[in-house]
Amino acid sequence: MTYRLTIHKIDQSCLFELAWGKGQRLTASLTFPAQLSGLYEAWRRAYLGYYKQSLRGRPGAVGQVAALAVDWHSQLVQAEARLLSEFHTWLKHSDLYDLREELRRMAQVPAENRELFLTCTPLELARLPWETWEFGPQVQMVRSPATIQSATVDRKGFRRGKARVLAILGDDTGLDFSDERRALSSQKLLLDVHYVGWQPGENAAALKQRICEAIAAPQGWDVLFFAGHSNEAALLDGQISIAPHTAIAIKELSPYLRQAQQRGLQFALFNSCSGLDIAQGLISLGLSQVAVMREPIHNEVAQVFLVQLVQRLARYQTVQEALQGTCQFLKLEQNLTHPSAYLVPSLFRHPESVPYQLQPAGWRKTLRRWRPTPWEMAAVGALAVVSLLPPVQDWLLSQRVLAQAVYRDVTAQLGPSPSPIVLVRIDDRTLQERRILRPSPIDRTLLADLVTQLGDLDAEVVGIDYLLDRPTENDALLRQALEQGVEQDQQWFALATKRNDPGEWLTVHPEVAVNNWSLEGDIRVPWWHVQLRGWSERPLPFSYQLAIAHHLSQNPAPNLPYPDLQSQKPLQSLVESHWEAAYGGEPPISPRANLSIVTNLSRWFYQRWLHPILDFSIPPAQVYQTIPAWQLLQNPDQALQALDLPSLQGQVVIIMAGGYDEVEEDSWALPAAVAYWRGDGVGILSGGEAHAYMAHHFLTGHLVMPVPDLWMVLVAAVGGKAIALGLGHRMGRYPVRSLGIFVGATAGYGLLCLQLYVSGLILLPWFLPSITTGLYLLPVLRRHHGQSA
Repeated sequence: MTYRLTIHKIDQSCLFELAWGKGQRLTASLTFPAQLSGLYEAWRRAYLGYYKQSLRGRPGAVGQVAALAVDWHSQLVQAEARLLSEFHTWLKHSDLYDLREELRRMAQVPAENRELFLTCTPLELARLPWETWEFGPQVQMVRSPATIQSATVDRKGFRRGKARVLAILGDDTGLDFSDERRALSSQKLLLDVHYVGWQPGENAAALKQRICEAIAAPQGWDVLFFAGHSNEAALLDGQISIAPHTAIAIKELSPYLRQAQQRGLQFALFNSCSGLDIAQGLISLGLSQVAVMREPIHNEVAQVFLVQLVQRLARYQTVQEALQGTCQFLKLEQNLTHPSAYLVPSLFRHPESVPYQLQPAGWRKTLRRWRPTPWEMAAVGALAVVSLLPPVQDWLLSQRVLAQAVYRDVTAQLGPSPSPIVLVRIDDRTLQERRILRPSPIDRTLLADLVTQLGDLDAEVVGIDYLLDRPTENDALLRQALEQGVEQDQQWFALATKRNDPGEWLTVHPEVAVNNWSLEGDIRVPWWHVQLRGWSERPLPFSYQLAIAHHLSQNPAPNLPYPDLQSQKPLQSLVESHWEAAYGGEPPISPRANLSIVTNLSRWFYQRWLHPILDFSIPPAQVYQTIPAWQLLQNPDQALQALDLPSLQGQVVIIMAGGYDEVEEDSWALPAAVAYWRGDGVGILSGGEAHAYMAHHFLTGHLVMPVPDLWMVLVAAVGGKAIALGLGHRMGRYPVRSLGIFVGATAGYGLLCLQLYVSGLILLPWFLPSITTGLYLLPVLRRHHGQSA
């Protein structure tokens, strides 16, 4: 949004006129305070006294009476304070209330550029420090002359790569240009600087011709820089001193400056004294922007000013931003050494111009365009932190798997065909009918009877999801049943083990079973995730052992290992030797079942990256069937009929706890997706059911790999930045349509994620990446809204 403020002083009255938008206008008339002119002259005297003395002052000659010392610094500080106080008091007059409020409102409207063009007439009024009139940190005040006779050249963009700079070094009498040269030379990667200036003994006419030809050089210039003496001269548009006792007027340079403008000249900087006439003359000529000093400038101040300005331009700030930052530096960092210096610089711009800015080339240009803004860094940083919080991850995963369950149901993609898993549930009725008062530790006689019955029903793989580490009086009965199953039916038994708090493994008691003819499996369930096959010496997962046993029992071949009571080696080592010989050490289960380096390293900061999940979006009926233990014992034929099976041959049977109070430690809150399939949220998820899902995934190769939220937030950040850079202008022009397209694209991405989950077993996060992309596009739409307002 661009505002234009014009202030005319006629006699003792000042007419303020503010124009903006589509013909909006405010006017106000205010009496110019007579004391303000006096305070300005007092400040100017103190300013010239301080800088003149600090440059040329020297002690009086020996034998003479020294002049009284004057504390010019103190006088200048006081004069500045009185001038600014009176100036701002005048601007706070009630007659300017509507105008000030409109400018404050402009400062608060969200917009990328808030510019205020200021025009003051006559020159007496333009000398005042209008740049100190503040309306908000985002408002950029620049000056513009009252008379502009030529249009500025409409350029699509600025020169890529190095900017061509013509540096005119004028009369250096009493001056030192070494710091200017160093400042310009320090930016060799960005500036291609060519110097022109007076050489001792050179003819004045020849020097003028050489300067004019350099300005109009066919290659063109981006920046014109002058250092030296200059002065106001209204009829000549100012003049600059190019050699001792030799000056040239801006009017004399006008034809050459016009050629330079047509060939790309964008910005002129006159690091010299009293440049108001110069700036107004050059802008009227059509030049885009000119920076000058309204008052005489001390040599050291001019050097500090140029060093700071060039450094900011090298950071790809616009001329406006660089000059404002330099003045702020002089005010805050140099006020003790160079008081009031920040009040002197001014930037004049043609109203139709674009603030000049150095343009990086090659990878620097690309890097600059992709550099995140503070808003983007804060937004992406906050979302990245949120994405790493385990409670947030669990909640998002729960909701995502719920959505996946609904999608499966609606599209009739229910997952792999029913797996061969049967859960034998020891429930409360089983305990009552067996008259078991204390189910912990579980009664070994009950387990022995179940094992015997399962053998009679041809079950080949049996897992017992109970810890059997403590000795009981009926261990021998259970061992007898297990040995009978191994000897008569070559049954595979996977028994539970677990690590306790001190870090010791609770293995099966030797009076129950030995590892020469049975397998042991870790029954830990990392909530929401499949327990993976690790690299350490820890036991393999319980469900993994069941899947391995099922594969071996269903694929007979010569030299296959099998449970044998006479074996002298652990059954586990025989199985691993078989995989080594047959498959190079890799069992016929999806490689995703192995713990990856990424997953293992992510545990150091409490993450589970690329760790397959328990896919509760599959209906439980597709994963397992359940029969109560009491029914299996009392009426096995009815139990088989309920399972719609002739026998348990080819099935994986898990004896598990469920349905009585003492198993609360081995249960979790019901996942939302399982609650959806059950039709209500009542109940819990038992450890045995979690093992059933895990075994199902191992048996069917259904291991869903979740892409970490953090990764997708970063990918979405790159994508959002690319969209904002590539389509930002179009989105700004059509915000409603763009918003609709974004919503549609987000929904389309969601459907893609749902189907990729089903077809490719890849879980792509949706919620946080969508928010990330939206946060990148929000400023584009807000900028358009602010500019429209």
